[in-house]
Amino acid sequence: MLDPNDRSLLTNALTPPPGMVFDRGLVTTYSLDLLALLTVPLHLTWLAGGADAALLSDGVRLLEGMRRVGERLAVFADYGRLQAPSQALPLYALLESCLVEVRAPNGGAFHPKLWLLRFAPAEGDGAALLRLLVLSRNLTYDRSWDLALQLEGQPGKHVIKENQALGQLLADLPTFAVRPADAERTAIARQLAEEFGRTRFAPPAPWEEEVKFHVLGRSRKAWLPSASNDLAVISPFLSVEALKALAKTTDTPLALVSQPDQLAALDGKTRALFQRCWVLEERAETEDGEEIDASWLSGLHAKALLLRSAKNTHLFVGSANATDAALRWGSNIEVMAELSGRHSKVGRVEELLSVDDFGELLAEFNPDTPQASTDPAQAAAEKALEEAHKILLDAKLRLQCETDGKDTWRLLLHAGHAVKLLAVEILGWPLSLREERGNNLAGLATGGPVMLAAGLACADLTGFAGFKLSCAGLTRRFALNLPVAGLPPEREAAILRRVVNNRDGFLRYLRLLLADMAGQDAALGFGGGAAAVWGAGIGGGSDALLEDLVRAFARDREKLKSVRQVVEKLRDSDEEVVPAEFLAVWDVFQTALEEAP
Repeated sequence: MLDPNDRSLLTNALTPPPGMVFDRGLVTTYSLDLLALLTVPLHLTWLAGGADAALLSDGVRLLEGMRRVGERLAVFADYGRLQAPSQALPLYALLESCLVEVRAPNGGAFHPKLWLLRFAPAEGDGAALLRLLVLSRNLTYDRSWDLALQLEGQPGKHVIKENQALGQLLADLPTFAVRPADAERTAIARQLAEEFGRTRFAPPAPWEEEVKFHVLGRSRKAWLPSASNDLAVISPFLSVEALKALAKTTDTPLALVSQPDQLAALDGKTRALFQRCWVLEERAETEDGEEIDASWLSGLHAKALLLRSAKNTHLFVGSANATDAALRWGSNIEVMAELSGRHSKVGRVEELLSVDDFGELLAEFNPDTPQASTDPAQAAAEKALEEAHKILLDAKLRLQCETDGKDTWRLLLHAGHAVKLLAVEILGWPLSLREERGNNLAGLATGGPVMLAAGLACADLTGFAGFKLSCAGLTRRFALNLPVAGLPPEREAAILRRVVNNRDGFLRYLRLLLADMAGQDAALGFGGGAAAVWGAGIGGGSDALLEDLVRAFARDREKLKSVRQVVEKLRDSDEEVVPAEFLAVWDVFQTALEEAP
């Protein structure tokens, strides 16, 4: 039922079905790592199977992946929950338009973790396929234990009642934006919401009944599952009153599975509401010998409710914790999917606790286990950092780009009012630079603009700003996608020249432009190591490129228009980037393209 040996990778779920290509997609997440987001286009276009580290070393593929997918991808993330990445990359700028920061309308967290992907036939006019992922995982590199439900279906002619609430949420996502979403992101949300409303998703075997979707937080109303005979709760975060409310919905609260610190914080009476309290065994926290980044979340992060009602078993999976904000107050936006079926086929709730299922990883919670004590000074510092974070999110921050001299620029940070953070120090930097080059932003307290960065090359200009808050030895890092005024129109060309900065990179990038999204370009392979950052050579050289140009002219001249845009942006570069012999050949194709009917 919840077999821990049945593991899946998000990258596998992003792989298009055979004979199909990615058409458009929508993602919702609470927290987000920009490095992780940057790899998404690679998986959607080239069926990538390599490690993310290898993907991120291939700037040419990252660039082309974003060109193909960026305009057709809408990502909605909770405002202020972008992680400040450890790597500085100019390519982050290509994510600015597809990423929309949002706020839950009732003051809580925007917490759903959904992927809705539309795939279309690579050739012909066949039916499209929608793939829905309902997750407990955010778009980050966390190594925690999470749950994922993958569903697929083809849009039909009629609206499906069970899909209406979630379809309406998807259509309304642009209205949650902190600053207006662009027309492309709004169109993606509305188009996919409309098709989602007409798509019947088949449940995975052995579940039998139609999948139901529950949307929490659209109104300030509590949500609880229907009455049951037995109930098990899996939740990494807990609230006493939410647990009491859940326990009242069932005849037998069988089990509560959570993190040790959350269970330890409960009083004994609340823990006693459930027959057994469980935690992950220590061996399940990480793989043997695996090293985990200190910033990554580990341990239990799955959220699920498993209940039996008469002859049926129901499984709720998704984003909602057993907390007041999620279940009782209606302040968080959450999404849960419900699977159901005869318990004779799908199993009973007790099977969750068996050694043949998720119980393989569980151990009884010991209330006598020593727990880390809370340092009052540390608690005060954490509270100060949280307050400072909220103040910055409400400060209406924006960036102004100005010339800084010959071919250099500066970014000024403006606030809507004076920002006073008292005992908290603040450092800021554009994410195209490393944190070490950040500037102290204490000047925000005066109400005037402060320098975020100066002496920037055009390719380093971005609206993504990183922030580091410090207080009493504690730090908090996050990033914001800020509006930028005064960006030079040549920024995109400058980023292109930064990535495609030699002859091999140029030839390789053109071959990617001319390749198909399905199949042909898979043979080009991924670069690896430092030499591949801006593209090492391609097999076949200019002869292979000439073949690709001829094929594109005969079959798909739209590809040649993309080549023309790249050539125009790079033509004035050094001859080491755009070879003179290529320009001679290209001029022939351009003339033929202009004269073609």
